[in-house]
Amino acid sequence: MSKGHAKISAPRLLVTQREQAIWLERARVHADHGRVIYQTREADLQKSYAIPHANVAILFLGQGTSVTQEASRLLAEEGVLVAFVGTGGSPLHYGALTNYGGTTHFRRMLTAYIDPEQGLRIAKEMMRERVRFMEKVGFDAIEDHLKTDRIDGFRRACSRFRPTIDAARDIMSLLGHEGQYAKALFAAFAGASRMGTDFVRRQDGGDRSESPYGQVADPVMVANDLIDHGNYLAYGFAAAALWALGIPPHMSVLHGKTRSGGLVFDLADVIKEAIVLPLAFAVASGRIKGDSESVFRAAVMRQMEKQKVLSLMISFMDRVLPDDPAGLLLNTGKKPDA
Repeated sequence: MSKGHAKISAPRLLVTQREQAIWLERARVHADHGRVIYQTREADLQKSYAIPHANVAILFLGQGTSVTQEASRLLAEEGVLVAFVGTGGSPLHYGALTNYGGTTHFRRMLTAYIDPEQGLRIAKEMMRERVRFMEKVGFDAIEDHLKTDRIDGFRRACSRFRPTIDAARDIMSLLGHEGQYAKALFAAFAGASRMGTDFVRRQDGGDRSESPYGQVADPVMVANDLIDHGNYLAYGFAAAALWALGIPPHMSVLHGKTRSGGLVFDLADVIKEAIVLPLAFAVASGRIKGDSESVFRAAVMRQMEKQKVLSLMISFMDRVLPDDPAGLLLNTGKKPDA
């Protein structure tokens, strides 16, 4: 190693071998003799806790939280994705650019990004997995959290969407069918939670400074706010999965080819409806009691952990990406055909 170059250390555990995520609020994160510590203040007492940073994939830092440079370095050495999130969540994620990982998945994704046929194939696979995950996980969550066994509307939404995925000839038609599917799902959730036609999906629909969680009388506003919050948690998991694979988040196959971070939204859609929506509507309608934001967030994090969504996203991307002809050529030493 040449003089003046920093030592490069690899993470001790693969992302798929770790605890998925930790959320901190009103805490100071700092380093202490090679450990990452966070401090909180309760009344007049200051308490310190160790963060097992070698065994964490994502660290969500909520309101009133700071992190020192030395702690950031230790987190980067272990490949921890740090996500700063405000009230309701915000898509601000940090990961070391120089993580010295392999480029195989990047090259495979590049093939799909520049080839319309491959891009459409992967987009369809994402939609199929989205429906499958809703049927496998979402239906049970709806029955458990919304206290209902009437899921015919959800079944119809999935059964009608599936054949349109296969029939779509391009991304625009697929997006049109996806919009109808999402509209049908929201209608079913609004009916199951007894909001009915009162519910209208609005992103960033509430002023949380004037209407804090737990004090909002309007369940429609609460539901919208919680959906936003849950979606941003899902984006954090998707960002971590792509970062672990070394795939740039702007290489979208479905949403916003010219929009930075589009692939994060594509991948998050696979799991977010089945996990976020049942809990958001259950909390907003009062079926789950307690402070709305904290209860909802804890429930979403538990479900993410239970369903191992980080591993699911990583294995899904690995499965659907095209082969890597450039990598095969590099490994065999062969030259491409003239």
